[in-house]
Amino acid sequence: MHRDSPALLVLAALLTGSMVAAVPAAADESPSPTPTTASTATEPAPSASASASASVPTSASASPEATSPDGPVSVNVVMAAQTAPGAPSLIPPRAQLPLRKGHYGYRVARVQERLDWLGYDIDASNTSRQAYGGSTVAAVKAFQTKNWLTPTGVANKRTWTMLARMAEPLGILPLRCSEVKQSLCIDKTTRTLRYVVNGKVKMTTDARFGASGMETGEGLFTIKEKSFNHVSSIYHSWMPRAMFFNGDEAVHYSPDFASVGYSRGSHGCIGIRDMDIATALFEKVAVGTRVYVYWS
Repeated sequence: MHRDSPALLVLAALLTGSMVAAVPAAADESPSPTPTTASTATEPAPSASASASASVPTSASASPEATSPDGPVSVNVVMAAQTAPGAPSLIPPRAQLPLRKGHYGYRVARVQERLDWLGYDIDASNTSRQAYGGSTVAAVKAFQTKNWLTPTGVANKRTWTMLARMAEPLGILPLRCSEVKQSLCIDKTTRTLRYVVNGKVKMTTDARFGASGMETGEGLFTIKEKSFNHVSSIYHSWMPRAMFFNGDEAVHYSPDFASVGYSRGSHGCIGIRDMDIATALFEKVAVGTRVYVYWS
């Protein structure tokens, strides 16, 4: 009986292995493409071995689209919501323009940062989650109203562009506002008054200026005199919490500001919309404080 040599056995094994490797995988063993729908295009489908109770990650690195406004969403719940006929998806929509209530993401955060710099109040529950919630809607509406845009509360392209123009460079004050210990930094472009201490903004509020023909002066001034409950000797108008900085021009509370907005101007003074803010400024700002009025 002929005995095969060890070399022939090795050669036969190598040839057998190469033939096996050359055989294509069976059709039912090839990976199937991951199914996607309009609402799941950004998320991988769970594998067959995934646990039905596995939760979508909610860490800081997780995509905002993977989290419900009410907390973590179970994978099987999300999939059920996506497959049930007529059922809305629990995944918040992607934050693309136009931004509206319910949106999340870095674009929402950018809108919130700009609004905050311009003096609008937004709840921490919105900013901490980059969520376009109720207070963000209210702030966007207030900004749109102030700047003669349709007050929808939706940040469309026009609102986004105007916010960028007015708020940038974000957080940067003119040198004349930050180089002294205390100043009133008053921007005619954004119609904003900022109270600044040691280069830090401590208070921001809306400001209204002189009407056509009686424009508020621009430049560098100081507070010369204060009058808690002043009445104009020229126009006999009430000017509470007046702080005079340029002749008869003063920063003070304007009684009709809240009701008529920017449709009316002053005789040159800088009006404050809110009495409590005007009072707080009056108490904090000392005679000799720098006032800088400028166009940005």
